[in-house]
Amino acid sequence: MLDINVGLMLFEAGIFLITLVLLNKWLFQPLVKFMEERDAKLKQSLNQIEGNSEEVEKLQKEIEEILHRARVDANRIREEARLEAVKQAEVMKMEKMEELEKAKAQLQREIEQEKRELMEALQKEEPQLKALLETKFKGVA
Repeated sequence: MLDINVGLMLFEAGIFLITLVLLNKWLFQPLVKFMEERDAKLKQSLNQIEGNSEEVEKLQKEIEEILHRARVDANRIREEARLEAVKQAEVMKMEKMEELEKAKAQLQREIEQEKRELMEALQKEEPQLKALLETKFKGVA
C-alpha cells in the first residue's frame, strides 16, 4: 500500500507556497506592472493621436480659409489692375484725341492760310487772267 508521509507532504506544500510567493514577487508582479505601463503608454499615444488628428483638422481648415482669402485677394487685385488698365487706356485715348484735335486745328489753320495766299495770288493775277480770257473768247467769237 501507499504510505503517506505527512511531514514530507507539509514540507513540499511549504516549498510550493514559497515558490509561488517568490514567483509572484520576482516574475508576475513585474510582468503585470510592465503590461499596465505599456497599456497606459498605448492609451496616451492614442489620445495624442486623436489630439493630433483634431489639430490637423483645425490646421487644414485654417489652410483652406487662408487659401480662400488669398484667392479672393488675388481676384480683387486682378480686377483692380484691369480697371486701372482701362482707366489708363481711356486717359491715353483722350490724350491722343486731344493731340489729333490740335493737329487737325493746326492743319485747318495751315489750309486757311494757304487758301488766303492762293486767293491773294489769284487776285493779283486776275487782271492778266481777264485779259487772257478776253483774247481767247475774242478769237473764238
